[in-house]
Amino acid sequence: MFLKTLRIHGFKSFADRTRLELEPGVTVIVGPNGSGKSNVVDAISWVLGTQATKHLRTDKMEEVIFAGTTTRPAHRVAEVVLTFDNSERRLPLDLSEVTIGRRLHNDGTSEYEINGTPCRLLDISELLSDGGVGRHQHVIINQGQVASILNAGPDEHRAIIEEAAGVLKHRNRRRRAARRLERTHVDVQRLEDIHKELLRQMRPLKRQANAAARYDDVRTTARGLRLYLGGRELAEIEDRLTEARAQEGTAAIREERDTVALQELESRLESLETAAGESGRALQRDTAAAARLETTSERLQRIAQVAHERHRSLTSGAEQAGERHDDLLAEASGIVEDLAAAAAEEEQAGATAGRAEIALQALEDEERSLAEQETLPVEGVIATLRGDLQALEAAGARDGREMTATAHRLEIVTESVERDGTAVEELREEIRRMDKEAGAQQEAYEAARSIREVAESEWQRLEMDLADQTRLVSAARARVEALEQAGVVNPDVLAEAARLEGVGEAVATVLDIPDHLADAVGAALGPWAEALVATPGGLADAVAELKSRQLGGMPFVVGGVKGSDARVLPSDIPGRPIIELLGPAADAVVARRLLSDVVLADSWSAAWSFVQAHPQLRAVTAEGDLVTIAGIRISAGEDGLGVTLARAREDLSQAETGLARATSRETSARRSLHDHREDERSQLEALEAVEVRMSGAVETLDRAERSVTEGEAELIRLQDRRSALEEGELHRTERLVELRGRLDDLEGEEAARQAAWEALSRRRQEIADRREQSRRLREQSAAALGAATERRKLLETRRVAVERELEQAIGFHVDPADMVRLERVESAARAALDHVSAHITILRARQAELRQTSGEAVRRLDEARQNASNLSKQIAGSKETRSNLAVEIEGLRVRRESVAEGLRRDLDASVEQAIAAPPVEVPENTAPIAHLESLEADLRRMGPVNPLAAQEYEDLSERASFLDGQLSDLRESAHELEKVIKALDDEMATLFADAFQDISALYAENFSLLFPGGRGQLSLSDPGDHLNTGVEIEAQPLGKKVSRLSLLSGGERSLAALAFLFAVFRARPSPFYVLDEVEAALDDANLHRFLRLVELLRDSAQVIIVTHQQQTMEGADTLYGITMEPGGSTQVVAKRLSNVTV
Repeated sequence: MFLKTLRIHGFKSFADRTRLELEPGVTVIVGPNGSGKSNVVDAISWVLGTQATKHLRTDKMEEVIFAGTTTRPAHRVAEVVLTFDNSERRLPLDLSEVTIGRRLHNDGTSEYEINGTPCRLLDISELLSDGGVGRHQHVIINQGQVASILNAGPDEHRAIIEEAAGVLKHRNRRRRAARRLERTHVDVQRLEDIHKELLRQMRPLKRQANAAARYDDVRTTARGLRLYLGGRELAEIEDRLTEARAQEGTAAIREERDTVALQELESRLESLETAAGESGRALQRDTAAAARLETTSERLQRIAQVAHERHRSLTSGAEQAGERHDDLLAEASGIVEDLAAAAAEEEQAGATAGRAEIALQALEDEERSLAEQETLPVEGVIATLRGDLQALEAAGARDGREMTATAHRLEIVTESVERDGTAVEELREEIRRMDKEAGAQQEAYEAARSIREVAESEWQRLEMDLADQTRLVSAARARVEALEQAGVVNPDVLAEAARLEGVGEAVATVLDIPDHLADAVGAALGPWAEALVATPGGLADAVAELKSRQLGGMPFVVGGVKGSDARVLPSDIPGRPIIELLGPAADAVVARRLLSDVVLADSWSAAWSFVQAHPQLRAVTAEGDLVTIAGIRISAGEDGLGVTLARAREDLSQAETGLARATSRETSARRSLHDHREDERSQLEALEAVEVRMSGAVETLDRAERSVTEGEAELIRLQDRRSALEEGELHRTERLVELRGRLDDLEGEEAARQAAWEALSRRRQEIADRREQSRRLREQSAAALGAATERRKLLETRRVAVERELEQAIGFHVDPADMVRLERVESAARAALDHVSAHITILRARQAELRQTSGEAVRRLDEARQNASNLSKQIAGSKETRSNLAVEIEGLRVRRESVAEGLRRDLDASVEQAIAAPPVEVPENTAPIAHLESLEADLRRMGPVNPLAAQEYEDLSERASFLDGQLSDLRESAHELEKVIKALDDEMATLFADAFQDISALYAENFSLLFPGGRGQLSLSDPGDHLNTGVEIEAQPLGKKVSRLSLLSGGERSLAALAFLFAVFRARPSPFYVLDEVEAALDDANLHRFLRLVELLRDSAQVIIVTHQQQTMEGADTLYGITMEPGGSTQVVAKRLSNVTV
């Protein structure tokens, strides 16, 4: 058995489909680094079933799929197919060739095949394991594995030997058997617990079965008694239900009769309410209109009074204005003089106060300076004096600058005050002019508003008249329509209808009415009295034709079809059925349809009594009175209906004429009201514009007056400051002279200096006295200034008041045009007042008539409502009776259903079974219900029982027997598994011992071949336990005495590992071996020895070597070259002897 072919597509660097033909012997794969040599080894390992990505040198399994290059797209599937030559039948299949395949998609799904048939990975693993190949066999060795094998522990060395010896499948079987044995023990324990629980449950069940038998006997007796009592109760319920339903039917008939009467009365109530409502609303409108006119009258009266009083006031005010004006001028002149004196006094007081303040500050400064000088030596005093001199000189320069600025400011403020004063006078004159204009505009607006109010009142009156006329037209039209519907048809419409196709004779002709019954039959026919008889087919055409021509009021009766059967009349009729009194030529079908419910009575009273007893019928008298359950319609007499209709049509024509006139007057009044409203709005806008302009002027005047007052105050302050600066300059000059003299004395001879010191003391005392005087003077000046300022403010306030009064007095000028305008306003108001008073008188008279009409309508309405209320109470009583009976019936039904449901639920019995149940024997002197309660009490005392106890006891017994059998089977199964595990342990120990014996001998042979003169051996870490003992590898090259394998060189470790691996290969050979650069670390000598080991396997196994070594290539039977172009995929070149194929 050997590898025959290897097909690769889409795996790692193999983008194209690649096929490698493999033969027995040594096959060498060569190629540059990165060309994909090791990918061939990975492909073999992958198809054999490896799942470890580290063996494939990837992080994820999906990375084995060709990822693409700059010139080649990525693949979606990686596929490797490996074919074995199975001529020796080492694989357990009766086939000469066995092919296994593996396919991986980029979504992570994998597919496995054996000879093209889908299978599982486990199937491939077991197949290869039986042939000595598989993912756990060490048939594929790379350079990294060589060193890891030698550095591994004893357990890992044992694992390699077990894999070669075929122990692994036995160990897996033992592991599965041990898991099954463990599960069996768990199942046995669980079944034993369940069996114990069943035995515990069975003991009380036997007692419960005995109690359940006694319980069933008592329950059976109670059930029969309850069934009998339930049937008796159901019979009583059925009897009461029958009686209650009969009472409910009687109450329903009574309620229906009262309801019909109430409906007829309610139809009358609607018309009565409409009449009463119309009268009431008309009364309310007239009352509201009268109230509005009263308000307008009062307003017009006030306007006239105001105009009259204004006229009289202007006349008398003109006489008094002259005297008051002279008094105000005299007072204003005195105030101006007092203001001038007060201003001068205030100015003088301010100047005095300012000078006193400056003098006080200067004296206080000099006093402090003198006090300091007394404590200083002469040099210090001299320095202080010089400093005072410099300070005084600097103050003089500063005051000089301030004096210049003050003078300049005085000029500016003086000019501003003069300019603002001129503006104030101009504004006052403008305000007086606008005030006169506003007064005239106010009077014009008041007049326009009065005229508008009069026009509005007139329009409202005319609008009410229009509404009244509209209601009259509606009432007249409704009356005409009602009369037309009552049987009077327009002759023109009747003639047009008679000419239509499918329309025959009149109903009166068809019915062959005798002359003495004309009024009676006409009353019975009602709206059908003048109807025409039409065929069924012609009826629709006739109606459509008349409606398209807008011709109405024409009734039609259908003829020519089978009518309803004749109505069966009662035997107590007060006359004869009217259809029996018609002529012999009468159409019976039409007669039955229109008159089958009509009886001819001798008098209306007899007819009324009959209809009361039979509300579904109608009765008529020979005079034409119609009697129904809704009421009685009295005959209008001969030609009554036609005359009434003609009169109604004449009233409608007059009402329509009055409506047209009222509409015209209302339209004219509305237009006039609109014009007066526009005039009022324009007058108001003009008045508001004048008031806005005057308000702006007043605000401007206030600002200008404030500016003048502020400017005058600032002038006073500036003048006071200038006076203070001048006085300060005089005082400073005196001080400068005094200080220079003292400084000269102090800088002179001793006698002069002593005199200066004495003068200093005297000067200080003098300054103190002057400071005290100056302080008192400042306080007096401040008090005088405050009094002068207060007096000036009072005078200013009075001056303003006098000026305003003067302006009013000056503005009080009587304009003749104003007097004429006031007279016109008063005259117009008086005229409008007369007009409104006339309308109020008319409205009051109409109100009296409407009150009488409304009262009569309300009386009739109240009477009808009382009758309706009585009927409603009767109907409510009937409904209440029916409701009570319905509730009782429903309760009986629910009770019956409850009893029946209780029988079905508790006894599983039907109603028929309960009614037919025989009585149950009870003890003497004991009522059945008492005996039932006694039985139920016994059941309650017995408490809950388990009716299924016997069945449950039997079921548990059968289950316990079944569990006994299951436990026996499980214990037997556990015993068999223990024997299997013992056999597997013996087999694994034997296989391992035999394999270890062979591999140990071959390892010593291989080691001596690779290390001439050296010694290598294998030993067991625990020789007494062949199932778990580890394997120690010892290696000691010639001339070296090492205790640890890690002390060997890299080449020596590789050779020792190869010696161990080849011992395994030779002891338990595999069909093939794949070696990936395992000799890379060897020198030429050691490589030669390695190749001698390969020669030992050439004849017994197929060897595939990936290498870079020249010597290895020379020993190959077949040579494969691996290449890869930049950006391409791996390509394979094969060479055997002199043949070359691509």
